[in-house]
Amino acid sequence: MPDSSASTAPSIQRLEARVIDQIAAGEVVERPASVVKELVENAIDAGAHNIEVRLQEGGMRRIEVRDDGLGIAAADLPLALTSHATSKLRQVGDLEAIASLGFRGEALASIASVSRLELVSWPAGQQDAASLRSDYGHLGEVQAAAGARGTRLVVEDLFAQTPARLKFLKRPATELAHCAAWVERLALSHVGVGFRVEHQGRCLLEVAADADLAARCAAVYGAGLADNMVAIEHRNSGVQLQARVGPPESARRDARRVNVFLNGRWVRDPRLLRAVREGVREFVPLGHYPTLYLALSVAPDRVDVNVHPQKTEVRFRDERLIFGSVVRGLQEGLSRAQWATRAAGPVGSPPPRWRPGSRVSPPQSSLPPGLGAGDTRGAPGSGGWRDPAPPSVVGEGGQAEAVSLPLDTPAGSGGGRVLSVAKTYLVREVEGGLEILDQHALHERVNLEELRQEIRQGQVVTQPLLVPVLVEVGRVELALLLDKADTLRALGVEVEAFGDHTLAIRSVPARLTRLVPEKLLDDLLEIAREQRAASPEKLAEEMLYSMACRGAVMAGDRLQEEDLQGLLRRGAHLPQDRTCAHGRPVRVFLSLEDLEKAFYRRV
Repeated sequence: MPDSSASTAPSIQRLEARVIDQIAAGEVVERPASVVKELVENAIDAGAHNIEVRLQEGGMRRIEVRDDGLGIAAADLPLALTSHATSKLRQVGDLEAIASLGFRGEALASIASVSRLELVSWPAGQQDAASLRSDYGHLGEVQAAAGARGTRLVVEDLFAQTPARLKFLKRPATELAHCAAWVERLALSHVGVGFRVEHQGRCLLEVAADADLAARCAAVYGAGLADNMVAIEHRNSGVQLQARVGPPESARRDARRVNVFLNGRWVRDPRLLRAVREGVREFVPLGHYPTLYLALSVAPDRVDVNVHPQKTEVRFRDERLIFGSVVRGLQEGLSRAQWATRAAGPVGSPPPRWRPGSRVSPPQSSLPPGLGAGDTRGAPGSGGWRDPAPPSVVGEGGQAEAVSLPLDTPAGSGGGRVLSVAKTYLVREVEGGLEILDQHALHERVNLEELRQEIRQGQVVTQPLLVPVLVEVGRVELALLLDKADTLRALGVEVEAFGDHTLAIRSVPARLTRLVPEKLLDDLLEIAREQRAASPEKLAEEMLYSMACRGAVMAGDRLQEEDLQGLLRRGAHLPQDRTCAHGRPVRVFLSLEDLEKAFYRRV
């Protein structure tokens, strides 16, 4: 006869408090850096002016955090190490507008459950300091102790009694890097608070309490990089943005140098990262993230930070407003950046004059000058980009060829040549080295800036087609494009239905003489599909990028000399000539030092 007890369901019972704390610790405390983050944030919430972090073995052996904040009364020390006990919330309504960094009341209890912890605090109004010890969740007695005003927390042997968690930690050097990164983030976002980090007695970071944002960026990113960061401020409908953006050379393929803060809280929100990439896409190489400090100030009741125990994910009540402010703020600020155009001078600018003893080559080998500042031929709005010139000397094939340009430059500047390589790259000499231009990327950037200028002036100059271009599309696609007809018209593209399955293109921007309407329509249709929910401004910008690209010369296209001359002139005074509309470089600079190293003249 079968044993009936074997099929009996196990009884339900309440978990022990210690087990509950360790489960909660799994969400809050992943590694030593999580401990550092929570303890330093508590110190900031306590009004500390100076915070010191001391680490041993990357924080795996010992973490000590000292602050000069308000402190904790002796009677409250046991509560401080108890789950869901906090001084930052009182009622449910407080969750609707959280202004502090911490609020859950879980961090200290979670840390105490997986470590040996000592808490020493001396608040104002108390005769002396008091301490409380916890041994993996087992609390001792509150005792009198020696200490300074404020709070000192010591966490030792993290995860020593939970080997399943311990084995997931990395080498001490890796854990140390994560700990230091969290203090750097908090140091950036909390001007008025001083920070110091030591490891094995060696100082890794020190920021004075009175250090301004520029000094904090220098401490975190390095003084050289911080000096070249662009400062941006932007306000829009209750959203305040402050940013520092590093030059394109400092961009990386990962987002480790992107620090985004919301009301002083460091956040890692995928949608905010997308907004950042959208805001810098014309200034940073394709597929890269900038070196960035970005601080957003929003009314607390418009943000929900109670999404994840680690509090690095957030929800916004008005996502479009927030993300739009990030994109516009970065775009407008970077468009005025000094490094948006190379310091070597704009494309087509006169080469430096040769002086005996200088490292610049003499005039006979210098490369083509452009026009003086007063010459506007081929400039935006001039009605074309071709100028009279001698017959072309650009040959066939992929060899480097010399192209002579008219010497219509200020008196005394040397004439010269530009090399066309593989009918794709243009090589010219600039002060201190060589510059290589991508003819397609340059033309794409020229098209984009000129079309933008026409839009700002109120109307894109259009070229009516003698014979409308007819393109077969499906009913859904036809309806989709007709729905965007007003946006297209504002960009100089006029479309209308020509039957149930045919779209007629009647005009295109006059400036884009190389545009193939059928290919452009394919691009616009794809953009319209992908951007169904986008705002009209966003949709127009994406279409503008596509038009600028489709209307540009391609790699491998042979340029007549007059075409090349006009392209260089049109690109002579662009507001931004570092990248094309899609983030690829327009120009690459090789210094004389680079060349000397390549030929082993310098080691």
